[in-house]
Parts: sequence; structure tokens; C-alpha cells
Amino acid sequence: MSHRLHSETQPPAAPRGFGAHALREIVETIAIFAIVFVIARATIGNYSILGQSMEPNYHQDQRILVDKITPRLFGYNRGDVVIVHSPVQEVELIKRLIGKPGDVVELINGKVVVNGQQLVEPYLPPNTTSNPMDAVSRWELGEDEYFVMGDNRNFSQDSRIFGPVTGDLIVGRALLLYWPLSDFQLIPQGGTQ
Repeated sequence: MSHRLHSETQPPAAPRGFGAHALREIVETIAIFAIVFVIARATIGNYSILGQSMEPNYHQDQRILVDKITPRLFGYNRGDVVIVHSPVQEVELIKRLIGKPGDVVELINGKVVVNGQQLVEPYLPPNTTSNPMDAVSRWELGEDEYFVMGDNRNFSQDSRIFGPVTGDLIVGRALLLYWPLSDFQLIPQGGTQ
């Protein structure tokens, strides 16, 4: 009588259905990745700053992450840094939110006045003047209108030129400055209703 010995070098037999199971796992992983990618792109955007309209706070070639969802749910605050589709060009602009729906925004003696009160703007460099860019120096904002300005008031194409923007033109609120790494920081929220 002879006994058969199993060699340890022989691979174990593959379980039945191994190929179908592995394929299903791969498809599920790809599907989950695609869903997460689509959700991430719909809720968070990354942008590169072009131009000098937000200096000295934000500079050319810095990169930021933008929150597209939270402001749509809870609204914007005066002083928020926002990304706006330009109403006059095919570009996106980084600006400061100055006026909200229902506000009256005025530029008086180089200062921004909202609803009769001078706006406190701690993010501006000393001696900044906020002068009109043309004959208009007073805007009454409608139900879905926002007034935006750059921090570098002398070098900013903003609502002083193209007027208030509607909410659908605002992409979202700047959340995080992530590049270059030496500038890494959370972007302060406006905090002023």
C-alpha cells in the first residue's frame, strides 16, 4: 500500500469563483473611487491665484482650496474671501465679499460704508482708499446680489466696475491656502453678518 504525500511546493487549488469575486472587488473599488472623486470635485475646488488684486494678503501663484457647499447651505459673511465667475470675462476672480443681499454699499471719502456704517476692514493695509472706479459710488443690492472688492483696491477689477454679482456667479468661499507650503494656513472667515 502506498501513500500519497502532498508536496508543500504545490500551490493550493484556487477557490471556485475566485476570478468573478476578484473582478467584482475591483469594479466596486473603482466605483467607490469614482463616487468619492465626483463628490470631492463638487464640494471642494482648488484654484491658483492670478494677478495682484488681493495683495498683500494673497499673491500670484499661491494655491487655495475653496468650499463650494457650506456657503450655499449657511450663507456668506461680509469679509469672506470668495471665488467669483467674472460677469464680464471668462475668468474666475478672487475677491472679498463686502455687501450682501439687501445692503446699501457706498464709497465715501475713500471708505466703504455699508448700511450707513463704515465697514471695519482689518485685512487692508494702512492708508488704503476705496475710491469709485467710475461715477457710481452707491449700490443698493437686490435679493440675490453681492458686492465684491479686491484687497488691493487700486489694482482690482471688481464690483466698482462691473457692479454687484448674483449668487450663482459665486463659486465658493476660500478655505485653505496650501501652496507654497511656507504660506500654508486656514483662510480666515469674514465673521461679520
